[in-house]
Amino acid sequence: MKNKMNLMIAGLVCSTAIVTTVNAQMCTTRESKARESKVIKFDTTVGRGLADNFYLWDVGQQIQVRFMNGTPEQQAQVLALAKEWEKYANIKFVQVYAEPSNVRVEFGTEEENYSLLGSDANQGDPSEHTMHLEFALFNEPTRLKRTVVHEFGHSLGFMHEHSSPISGINWNKDTMYKQYAKYGWDKDMVDAQVFKVYDERYTNGTKYDAKSIMHYPIPAWQTSNGFSVGWNTEISDGDKQLAGLMYPFTGVRENEVPRINILNYTTTKIKADKTAGGINLYPSFNVQTAGATGDVYLAVLLYNKEGYPIMATEEKYNVSGVVGAYKGFRMGPGKKISVNKSNPEEFPLFIPYSNIPNTPANSEIQVVFRTYVSDGKDLKSIFFSNPVSYQMGAR
Repeated sequence: MKNKMNLMIAGLVCSTAIVTTVNAQMCTTRESKARESKVIKFDTTVGRGLADNFYLWDVGQQIQVRFMNGTPEQQAQVLALAKEWEKYANIKFVQVYAEPSNVRVEFGTEEENYSLLGSDANQGDPSEHTMHLEFALFNEPTRLKRTVVHEFGHSLGFMHEHSSPISGINWNKDTMYKQYAKYGWDKDMVDAQVFKVYDERYTNGTKYDAKSIMHYPIPAWQTSNGFSVGWNTEISDGDKQLAGLMYPFTGVRENEVPRINILNYTTTKIKADKTAGGINLYPSFNVQTAGATGDVYLAVLLYNKEGYPIMATEEKYNVSGVVGAYKGFRMGPGKKISVNKSNPEEFPLFIPYSNIPNTPANSEIQVVFRTYVSDGKDLKSIFFSNPVSYQMGAR
């Protein structure tokens, strides 16, 4: 199951759904993209002295928040708590009542609270939520506060502090594997969601902060030396420092990177080209760039009918081991480009039939459009589309 499409299309959802057990609180949402058919609760947020600079908003931006349900009173409570960040970060959360929006909040009965990470919220369908909060939070004011502030921290691009590379946490791994297995998590998932440590660049020069609002609670039984972290309910001094570095009121942002948004993606048109002996693929989207100059890669990847990747057998037409095609461009900030919009076939990505194994005539494939950006150090996945089905014809 690990090779299935909805797991390979990794990405960035942030979550803090806590399940209360007899003597412990455990996070049961996972780390990856929050869109299965478009919302799986995965969790990529990783550490407060941690921020993912690739998913930050522009400094001074008004982030438009739309509530998809809930009473006006509930909406006002949540927005007021979210605005705590405005004291320390040069952004504004502004409520809107129709599209366009950036953050879309849904209240539900599920015992889960999670958010997409930063500007990744822009990549989703406007009909889908980017943040989920429990209705039950309104029965517990303290829990409401810490959860809302935490989740809106994720919406600013801030990550879970426990994954800081300088945290030095000595996890009691064997015990935790057994405990998380009760919630359906295998070893690989626990490693990715709990034990994974991120590169030091994501600390942005800040120190590990056990008091961060972005820190998971850690009961003593989860560590080999009895180290523990309780429920943090306030934005810490370390959080304030990071917010000021990433969204400064004066000066420029620390550690700026190339940032891109894929907007108005509609579909990927697929057209057989018998003369060339393959298929042309035409994703339709707009791209906007910000931050620093970087390399942008536009790619299409092929999967079979069941959603498993069609593995490449050659080096050509190979994207991370999967049959696909890509084109790369060096792009500076401030660009706005439309692709395959006014002319739906101006920008093709081509894959020859000879490089698509195990796909006889009349077999069905699925095509996923993906984008990546690189600053020369990291290659970051930014966007992936829902799969588009295509029936292979005679060759």
